[in-house]
Amino acid sequence: MANRTPHFDAKIQALLDTVQPGPRTCRLTGEAWELTSAHVQMYRKFQVPPLDISPNAVWKWLAYFDSGYQFWWNRHAETGEPVLTFHHPASGVRVLPDAEWHARDFSSLTYPYDPSRPFFDQMREFEKQVPFLATYNLKEPEASTAFVSLGDKRSQFVIASSTTDCFFSNGSFGSEQSFLLFLTDNASQCHETVHCSRLFRCRYARESHGCIDSAFLFDCRNCKNCFGATNKRNREYMFLNEQLTKEEYERRVAAIDLGSRAVVAQWKEAFERLLREQAVWPESFSLKAENSTGEYLNGATDCTDCFYAADATAENAYCAWSFGVSQGNAFCWGPANARDTYLCVTTPKSSGSKFCYRCMGADGCEYCIQCADCRFCFGCIGLKRKEYCMFNVQYSEEEYWRKVDELKCSMLERGEYGHFFPTAFATCYVPENGAALWCGATPGDLARLGGNAFDPNAEGATVKTAFDPSAMRSVSDIPDSIGDLGDDWAGVPIYDAEAKRSFSFLKHEIELYRALRIAPPNRHFIPRFIEAATAGQAVAFEKRACANCSKPLTVSACPRYPDRRIYCRECYLSHIEQNG
Repeated sequence: MANRTPHFDAKIQALLDTVQPGPRTCRLTGEAWELTSAHVQMYRKFQVPPLDISPNAVWKWLAYFDSGYQFWWNRHAETGEPVLTFHHPASGVRVLPDAEWHARDFSSLTYPYDPSRPFFDQMREFEKQVPFLATYNLKEPEASTAFVSLGDKRSQFVIASSTTDCFFSNGSFGSEQSFLLFLTDNASQCHETVHCSRLFRCRYARESHGCIDSAFLFDCRNCKNCFGATNKRNREYMFLNEQLTKEEYERRVAAIDLGSRAVVAQWKEAFERLLREQAVWPESFSLKAENSTGEYLNGATDCTDCFYAADATAENAYCAWSFGVSQGNAFCWGPANARDTYLCVTTPKSSGSKFCYRCMGADGCEYCIQCADCRFCFGCIGLKRKEYCMFNVQYSEEEYWRKVDELKCSMLERGEYGHFFPTAFATCYVPENGAALWCGATPGDLARLGGNAFDPNAEGATVKTAFDPSAMRSVSDIPDSIGDLGDDWAGVPIYDAEAKRSFSFLKHEIELYRALRIAPPNRHFIPRFIEAATAGQAVAFEKRACANCSKPLTVSACPRYPDRRIYCRECYLSHIEQNG
């Protein structure tokens, strides 16, 4: 690509020649951070100006475009019929069902770019003209309500999953007959688990793996018949970290009915006390991270401050949710099987692209939205299998590069080039987006990031069709015990005043609650999922010290437990050996 944009290359080189490492203050948050020599090398590699916000603020900005966990009724872009999606209608975008979107060609929707006007203002106008994919399903789900599905079957309100007969989950694979799973794989007959795997008949588990017939677990491995356990390994008949005989354990557990909300609330309080008084957090829950820093890394090599990586991730910096062969990316959110991408959000199978959003198979693209299998496109939306396009207008290769050179120079002079899309481009409800759920962004953080503020009920987003208000019941009417929740509750509209939303039980949902003896919930499923998911680590890093030896550490933040007891790897392993 050398010399294709000679004027821009000269300008960016002159700018980068002046950049020196040193302390910085984040423009958005005011936090102090350090611009390192590695950052400078990264900017030189991608030929971009240095960012004026901290890495944690960059993550919040990118995560602002992550839907988090939300479901809305938007409108079909052509017929106006209701379509379920995670794009809120008040965001200004309209949608098409996936099959219809993929069957369409949007290359005729072009934008008359005016070089005298700000680039992002015009891109925002363009964004509202091209329909968005409603669900982004990668594999068509069966009898499911699913977004970004990888092949769910009979599952309801699940995102980025491949499950069977599951409800209210995000990031779960190979799980069945379970509720409220977040980053949990291969769970069966489980309820409310966070970052777990290989669980059978477990409830209220966090950071636990290979456990059976247990409840209220934290950081346990290969345990069974445990009720209230932290940092345990290969244990049985533990009760609030006390070792019991089989007979005494069974006697105590038999007296506890987790089919009652009141009983569950009591034991959740006891579990919280156990976490705060006895649990130890490791500096990282990563399992396989060679010469890498970050959290939840399982297959990472030479990565810097990355969050949740799997498979063959290598040489990434400040990337979250990296999967497959993901290599050489920086400041990216969701670079699955991507190489050398910069400041992108959800760009799987892409290479050499920058500042792109929800593009798949993008090669050398910049500032594109929702394009697929495109090569060398700039400022395009909704294109498929195109190259050398700008604002969806087709050019010759020579003309394309001339125009890109001019545009990038003008954007650089206006201070636009090098920044990701403004948060006003995001299409989801702000308080429940990825910045709030996965990065621990406070209401103040979200306000500083800007974006669109609207009521969740705006434009009929929470109701598909009108119903008889007299049939509506209150959450206070829901029985405490699953034994008292009859089939007559199926399909009944229920209003949650705190969430300001209505919901209803599905017949199959009630049947599974009974089979697993789960207490009937009396809250809308979205705040219930959010409460469970935010018990885990956040996509943000902070400086701490080992609570045992005072070694300085860089750890993932955990807003739910800011004062948790953290041990360095050596002290943690020693603690597990002595107490696990």
